[in-house]
Amino acid sequence: MSNNSSRRQWLRNTTAALAGVSLAPAIFATEKERYRAEGIILLNGNENPYGPSTAARKAMTESLGNSNRYPDDAVNTLRQQLAEFNGVEKENILMGAGSSEIIGLVLLAAGGGGYRRGYIMTAEPSYKIWHTQAEAIGYDFIQIPLNKERKYDMDKFSSYQSKFNAQLFYICNPNNPTGTFVEPKELEDFINRSRSGHVLVDEAYTEYPDIPSLAQYAIKVPKVIVAKTFSKIYGLAGARIGYAIAHSETIKRLASIQAWPNANVSMATAAAASAALKDQGFVKDCREKAGLARQMCYDCFKQLSLEYIPSHTNFILFNIDKITGDFTKRMEAKNIFVQFRNHFGGKWCRVTMGTIDEMKIFCSVLKSIAG
Repeated sequence: MSNNSSRRQWLRNTTAALAGVSLAPAIFATEKERYRAEGIILLNGNENPYGPSTAARKAMTESLGNSNRYPDDAVNTLRQQLAEFNGVEKENILMGAGSSEIIGLVLLAAGGGGYRRGYIMTAEPSYKIWHTQAEAIGYDFIQIPLNKERKYDMDKFSSYQSKFNAQLFYICNPNNPTGTFVEPKELEDFINRSRSGHVLVDEAYTEYPDIPSLAQYAIKVPKVIVAKTFSKIYGLAGARIGYAIAHSETIKRLASIQAWPNANVSMATAAAASAALKDQGFVKDCREKAGLARQMCYDCFKQLSLEYIPSHTNFILFNIDKITGDFTKRMEAKNIFVQFRNHFGGKWCRVTMGTIDEMKIFCSVLKSIAG
């Protein structure tokens, strides 16, 4: 059974088990009950093991009674809150069911809103779950290898741009799966040199290194779209909420492709996101714990002489060439789920930072397997 299918089966079993449990106790369960159910340690989805925050869960629960109403007012309030938080106007914000919906809208907008062929330029490796949709629309990919520092090679992006008239440039910053990032000023310089094409900057992980967003730049340059999400440090991956920040005319263009602009966010999800955004203490705590977990892993990798890429996110990519057997299955046998990756001509594992206790177990099992 594959790593992903094993995870899905566990989630189905857990959901069935919770069906007879009242909602409030499940939402306000203890940390051990919520994060270590059945002894399973999920380190393969880049999820925040500490979220949703208490404030977000409370707001979500209290909003459920209003689920008979459409979320227009709640979403408008959230958009205004997001605008103030990011230093932009409400007209620069478009809500979506996770940043994945925003990516899909940009694919359609960059391709003329219909099914026509074009080029997308991105890095290899980088986040690619949306590639299937892009190919279905008719795009071809130009994939630029990361540089020696495992970062986006913006000089190569510029040189390839002169050969191909790309309709879209996708930049995941910080990058998944390497955890490296390009300085915002370097991205701005690249965009300023670009002749044409939309530029989508996926900022799913910017809160972990606390690097500046390109939001202020994006609202001035119509071809730039910043995608943000509550799935990562805010711990709302299952709630499905994200948003775009862009020039007001670009937002109008993206909104025209949505069946009902800004309405793909539920009442409960909007309430959770609003409360989460206000709880920056939770964000700071999660950032610090992720840093402690990364350092714990670095120390472990060094002890085992395993190559790794220093990360600025809530995951680390490390090399497993020297580890014998099927690494993910050996980890699964210990109830630990991680991701296997073929990158840079070798075998790698992307491990998400779980709770501190979970990472202690991960390191202990890794030592028993690789030591």
